[in-house]
Amino acid sequence: MTATGSDHKSTAWALQIDTPVVVLNTFHTGLAIGRDLGRLGIRVIGLTARREAWGNYSRWVESRPSPDSLSDPPELLSCLLELSQELGVRAVLLPTRDHDINFISENWEALSRSFLLPMLPPGPMRRVLNKDTVAGVARESGICVPDSVTITRRDDIDKAERLCFPCICKPVVATQWRKPGIWAAVGSQKVRLVSSFAELKSFYQSFSHIDPLVSVQEWVPGDDKNLLVFGSYCAANHEVTASFTARKLLQSPRLAGTGVAVQALQLPDLEEPARELLRRLQFHGISEIEFKRDERDGRIYLIEINPRHWDQHGLGTAVGVNLSEALYRDATGQPARHMWQSGSPRVWIGDLEVIKHFAWVLRGYAPVKDLAVFFVPNKMPSVFSLDDLRPFCSLLGLPVRRSRSTAPSKPA
Repeated sequence: MTATGSDHKSTAWALQIDTPVVVLNTFHTGLAIGRDLGRLGIRVIGLTARREAWGNYSRWVESRPSPDSLSDPPELLSCLLELSQELGVRAVLLPTRDHDINFISENWEALSRSFLLPMLPPGPMRRVLNKDTVAGVARESGICVPDSVTITRRDDIDKAERLCFPCICKPVVATQWRKPGIWAAVGSQKVRLVSSFAELKSFYQSFSHIDPLVSVQEWVPGDDKNLLVFGSYCAANHEVTASFTARKLLQSPRLAGTGVAVQALQLPDLEEPARELLRRLQFHGISEIEFKRDERDGRIYLIEINPRHWDQHGLGTAVGVNLSEALYRDATGQPARHMWQSGSPRVWIGDLEVIKHFAWVLRGYAPVKDLAVFFVPNKMPSVFSLDDLRPFCSLLGLPVRRSRSTAPSKPA
């Protein structure tokens, strides 16, 4: 089958859609993948252990319950191999979380025989997942990186006393803090902002008995709007075939939390450092590189790289850069389609996250000025969509039917 659309008029851009896509996890990230590919007519199968995941109710996702990659990896492997036999073709397999990446890496040999895996193989992927390794590569590339200390054992915490506080405390590898017991110990946060060495020591003691390895990084001055994003797809030859840039408007908790509002915006000064880092890493796949602009002198510092789809990746599609399509074309051996980011800013809003943050404001835990995100123009809700209402209805707790049908063969 071939799909064409308003921006697919050229014969050279015609898209063969015979290869299905299998997505692990169907919350924000998986739902956006389903919409970006399902609207092109591609069959998207969403696997998740969470019945409440919003993508389970999307018209663009064929939802199937499955074991989880973190808690039941052997069962998930069996599920995927059975699915591959059922499909009769090598579908594209996409992770949406770091432990999905770990699962694929640990089962690379078996999965690569049954699925197309447009991502780095296990060895190179371990380098990219290690924040210390990426920071070293960035420094060699001339990219600014905040001063940091890696703590490997509990007796080494005093090494962090030389840093200028406040600092960000975070795992060297993201999945460390997902271990049993540690997620609750760190307050269910991906990172923690500590204002002093004394606060760092107290926080470290709460989880170091489970895993002492941690990175302590100096905080780059500036509010959430100084956090900049370079999202891209690198083909198997390590060339960037599609990219867009954005900035965060609001995180929750502020300064060290999850993105609540993110604005697509052309940021030319991100292009060179981001592409150089990806080139040096010999990267392949979807990635989000996060930088922060120092409010004191305007210098850009590398914060981290996520080597997979992330919650706000669909924002690229809204401004003309469908990273999932770029990946699909490369994985299935089709010509790349040239994509350019439009100059019209769009703002991704996390539906549930913004409601939670509004509650924080009402309780006095966040400033009233944060409510300004409700009034920004050109908003793009993460779950609500007029042509796909059931996910939002499920988010509201309304009774809706779980999706089991495949996406139509022609784009809507």
